[in-house]
Amino acid sequence: MSNYTKTVNFAAKDALTTGDANKVVKGTEIDTEFNNIATAVATKLDSSTSISLTTGVTGVLPVANGGTNSTSLTGAGIVTLSDTQTISGQKTFSGEARFTTSGAGASFGVTTVSGNFCGYARPASSSSGIGGFAFQNNGGNSGAGFATDATGTPFIVFGYGLSTGPGTPTGIGSISTNGTTTAYNTSSDYRLKTNIVPLANAVSRVKLLQPKNFTWISAPEQGVAEGFIAHELKTVVDDAVFGEKDAVDANGNPKYQGVDSSMLVPLLTAALQEAIARIEALEAA
Repeated sequence: MSNYTKTVNFAAKDALTTGDANKVVKGTEIDTEFNNIATAVATKLDSSTSISLTTGVTGVLPVANGGTNSTSLTGAGIVTLSDTQTISGQKTFSGEARFTTSGAGASFGVTTVSGNFCGYARPASSSSGIGGFAFQNNGGNSGAGFATDATGTPFIVFGYGLSTGPGTPTGIGSISTNGTTTAYNTSSDYRLKTNIVPLANAVSRVKLLQPKNFTWISAPEQGVAEGFIAHELKTVVDDAVFGEKDAVDANGNPKYQGVDSSMLVPLLTAALQEAIARIEALEAA
């Protein structure tokens, strides 16, 4: 304990003759010595062992990476990745987390990638500089981008049935590419379905649809638009509408309904087939 200096010379006291009053250690000397030892222990850092931070710890903690014994640091000073450092495994970041680099890119659980990116991730099996997502800085194309190869690997996979922790959820959709175009896919595999029967009475249902002209309140300058009113469409094609009519959140703010027009394709296709069959029957009469 190099930074501990004894106040009392105990060796010299031991050498004194028995009965010498100076040989006796006084209570004040013991108290002073104890305080000196306590101070030395508290200020000594053994870099070979870990420091456990638990509840009840107070004071200022020296922070690595240029820390200055401050009680707080900016977000950029807490987590810094160099061009070759990797964060692997499952990590959780609360508050504001920033990943920056001026070189090849900060990678997450994968090998180093090429390009001038702020953040980058790709499948571990990929050997090219292409992957799941990338956030580019002004050294490349500004903004967030998603990249993959042209072998059918999706940009994004949507899953269902995974609440917490690692695992494999049921795939219910994806965004993919064939190298030229982008496809937005929803689940349609026969193995996910049961009670499969032909869609009937399509023409009568199409006649119930109420397409409208309207103007968006938030963008009147765009002029007249075309589409459906969500709650009206829901009575005909329930799956095409998300949300409930006039719903609000806990604060009374509107929770607006949404429409996925692609859900109308099966109904419109079946209605067209019914109409074609009728036309062909009339032509054959």
